[in-house]
Parts: sequence; structure tokens; C-alpha cells
Amino acid sequence: MKKIKVFVIDDHAVVRLGLKLAFKLSPEMEFVGELAGGENAGAAVVRSGADVTLLDIRMPKVDGLAALKDIRAADPAAKVVMLTTSGTDESIFQALEAGAAGYVMKDVGSDAIVEAVRAVAAGGRYVPESVQMVYDRRKAAPVLTPRESEALKMMARGASNKEVAKALGVSEACVKVHLRHVFEKLGVHDRIGAVRAAIQRGLVDPEG
Repeated sequence: MKKIKVFVIDDHAVVRLGLKLAFKLSPEMEFVGELAGGENAGAAVVRSGADVTLLDIRMPKVDGLAALKDIRAADPAAKVVMLTTSGTDESIFQALEAGAAGYVMKDVGSDAIVEAVRAVAAGGRYVPESVQMVYDRRKAAPVLTPRESEALKMMARGASNKEVAKALGVSEACVKVHLRHVFEKLGVHDRIGAVRAAIQRGLVDPEG
């Protein structure tokens, strides 16, 4: 029986170790390599001959979304499953748009992860219904303009309309228009609602 070759990219050693053990316990899987970050991911995955790559999103330096694009550029047929703690709308949308064949949250059991690898290796997809719903909703949502996006990020950091206006080089009246459009596109009515929605969708960093 031909084994499914699996490559893992995650910045947490304990995660990589746990996955390595899970695949060793599965007779149909073979662990063929690992990386602690997204640097040179494409070359490493191709060199390993992996059938499926498990890829974390939140990593320092080169994150999983950039690594996914690098892998797909190195091998357009590469099969990648995102294994992550990030369930924001934007993370899900960008990963699936960039060609990820699966999206699994880290809090699921090892059986679900093995199932995801098996499904993707067979040429299918592994996208839970809840994740697909987030993707569909995000794809249908209006897109913020660069100015609206910057105004939203500054507002989330606590900047006043005057401060946003100064940073963007526009009038306060113009900032109010931008924010009104942001509220409409996010389906909220005030600043607090906008910040909450932006964090959920991954449009702003809650720690930044």
C-alpha cells in the first residue's frame, strides 16, 4: 500500500511532535519532513515529495498565507491543509482563495486531522460547513477601499477623527464619510461594533 506522505509547517515544536506521532500511529501515513516557519516553504515541500502539507497560519516572519502562496507557486498541484487557531473571516477567505484544499482548527482531535489529510490526498477537500459558511459570507461582503481600511485600523487603535484626518491628509468630514461607509459595509452602527466586526473578520490585529 502506497503511503500518504505528509509534511508539517508550524512554529510550535510540540504541535509538530504531536502530529509526527499521530502519523506514525496511522499505517497509511508517512511523516516526511517539517519546518518551524514559512521561509522557503515551497522548495522544502517539493523536495520532500509530500502528498499533503499541513500548514499553520500564524507564524513569525513568514506567515502561513505567504507560505501557502510560495508552495502553490513552486507546485500548482500541491495539496495543502491549513491547521490553525485562526478562525477569522479574512484568514479563512484568503487561505481558500489561495488554493488551500482543507481548513482545520487545532482544537479538533488527531482523528479529524488524519481524516482531513486522507480526504485531501484522495483529491477531495476538507472544509467544515462552518468554515465554508464563513468563506461564502466573506466572499459576498463588500470590500473596503484602502482609505476605509486605514481609517478602520486607526480607529481600532483609538485614534480620533481628527487624528485619522491628519494621518490620511484629508478633512474630518471626509473621515466621517469613510467611517460611515465602513459601518455600512460591516453591517454595524457605531465604532464599537465596527472594531468587533473587524477583529472577527481579521481586518485588524486585536493586539496591534
